[in-house]
Amino acid sequence: MLATSFLRNCSRYYHGMSTIRISRLSRPQILQFHNTSQQQQQQEESFVNNTFTGYIPINQLDISYCTSSGPGGQNVNRNYTKVTMKLHLPTAKWIPDDIKNRITELHKNSINKDGYWLVRSDKTRQQLLNVADCMDKLRCYLAEAAKPPKLEPSFETLEKQRQDRERAAIRRLEMKKQRSIFKAQKRMEF
Repeated sequence: MLATSFLRNCSRYYHGMSTIRISRLSRPQILQFHNTSQQQQQQEESFVNNTFTGYIPINQLDISYCTSSGPGGQNVNRNYTKVTMKLHLPTAKWIPDDIKNRITELHKNSINKDGYWLVRSDKTRQQLLNVADCMDKLRCYLAEAAKPPKLEPSFETLEKQRQDRERAAIRRLEMKKQRSIFKAQKRMEF
């Protein structure tokens, strides 16, 4: 099964926090387990020197399911395949404050009034793959927010770039003029 191989490859992200049970008869369910050792939780840090390690504590997420929209016949109407993950940003202690601020800048349209950051997925027709897609989106968004923002160039730099472009255009026109003169002389010789 595709979902089980994906989860085996991503087992370090789910280490000690939860397990996903897959059965042919029932829908996949996420079971929560409590971590007993505090040291193990402290070892698995999400951010080291403001770089995202890829670890997301699942017990901080609120995962809900609903029916998906779009084509799909009765599968869409009966099965709860659409996944919505909520992360309460003000209480997420595992995310540094400066990165929380950057997240609120980048994803202000997906954060509600209560401070919950919503990530949704109805990409596939399987609930488990949509959970994995939501986790992947969340992981990518956090990695993007952890990157330092691009600095805008100064006025002097922009002016130098403009002057270089002007010089290049003048040089190109001079070369075109020389080339046309050379071709005109060749025509005159015949």
